[in-house]
Amino acid sequence: MQMNSLSLHAVHACRAVLCAAVVAAALSVHAADGDAVAPAQAQPAAASEAAPPPAEQPSVGAAIPSNRKKALKRSRKGNKNKGVMAAPGEKLTLEQLRQLLKTSRDLSGQNLSGMKLVGMNLSKCNLRGADLSGADLERADLGESDLERANLAGANLLMASLRLSGIVGASLDNARLDGAIWIDGRVCANGSTGSCR
Repeated sequence: MQMNSLSLHAVHACRAVLCAAVVAAALSVHAADGDAVAPAQAQPAAASEAAPPPAEQPSVGAAIPSNRKKALKRSRKGNKNKGVMAAPGEKLTLEQLRQLLKTSRDLSGQNLSGMKLVGMNLSKCNLRGADLSGADLERADLGESDLERANLAGANLLMASLRLSGIVGASLDNARLDGAIWIDGRVCANGSTGSCR
């Protein structure tokens, strides 16, 4: 919506008068409290003397659009995770992992090698490129997780659930899969190492 110059001038004049009225009210409150106020300060400035505010500036009481609120909430949530993340290649601690799982299911590229994660719920996690080599994932739930290019070499996956997980390019060399629930729902036979039999 565009305004003609007369309408724009009227808006600026109204804002100036409103500002002057607010200032006058504030000064009268100070005067009532016993503060000394010079008479020149108590007089509102004329509307024509007031500087017009920038054209596209929202009013002080303007509501924040809901999509902006969501973005602010996401950014605040992201800031909470800043201290949780380990440096690239650095191994996460169990406490850091728990904090990440509370706020996010994104563990892509994280180093979880050798960790004892027995019975851990890692379902629906993004574990793309994560290093889980040598991790103890016995009875862990990895169902519906993205394990693309994850390193699971030598991991203990006894009775773990991999149901509906994406394992394209994942390394399962020497991973123990006895009794694990495979991506297609079948149970791996005893002696399954590196692949489900």
